[in-house]
Amino acid sequence: MARPAPAATRGRARPVTPSTGQRWADPAPVRDHLATLLQTGTFQAVGQAAHLGPMTVWEIAHGTRPTIRSGTARALLAVQPGDLRPLRVDATGSRWRLRSLVAMGHTTGRLAAALGVPRHRIEPLLRGQRATVTAALRDDITRLWDAWWDKQPPRRTPAQKAAAGKARHRAAGHNWPCPAALDEDQLDRPGYQPSARWRPGRGTGTAADDPLGKHPHPNPAAARIRPPSPNNTWKAETA
Repeated sequence: MARPAPAATRGRARPVTPSTGQRWADPAPVRDHLATLLQTGTFQAVGQAAHLGPMTVWEIAHGTRPTIRSGTARALLAVQPGDLRPLRVDATGSRWRLRSLVAMGHTTGRLAAALGVPRHRIEPLLRGQRATVTAALRDDITRLWDAWWDKQPPRRTPAQKAAAGKARHRAAGHNWPCPAALDEDQLDRPGYQPSARWRPGRGTGTAADDPLGKHPHPNPAAARIRPPSPNNTWKAETA
């Protein structure tokens, strides 16, 4: 029967040395590797790739686990950025594209609806609280920006006018420039900061409600016959 480790050595991490059959691993290189992985993936994605729970990954990454089993360490060290799904990319370009659309008067609710995602996925991006986004969301944001960059939101009702005005006021307060002021050659480079300041933009027309086709009408024929009432359009903007 194996003797317990001396009290002075209990809880200490040891390097990963599979050949000696040691049970514990040094957490430092694992945390460093996780820092690299988390630049392109979430805790959930890393956990799935390593066949570990996301809480285990979180605790190791934040240093709340003083020791790591050698098997856990080997599983995490074997994961490479290309193994992570969904793939995550730098959020700089997405952030400024969304902010510039706010400068045109589009609200968080309207942006989220057009992208087919919950508002809580968009608001942190606008605030600069997300360093990465999924590649799929990045692509959808780029497509939305291409469709709306020179378009204003509908302003047929008092509620729509008020929502657009509130969005513009927010952009002005943060000096978020309109789309035309962004440098497309630099926009997707990590850390990009536009040199232009906020200025009012009129656009060339009214933005379509569903440019990405995220909410197809169940009966296209009925949609052509009975267009939506202006009173029911984008009520969520004022929420």
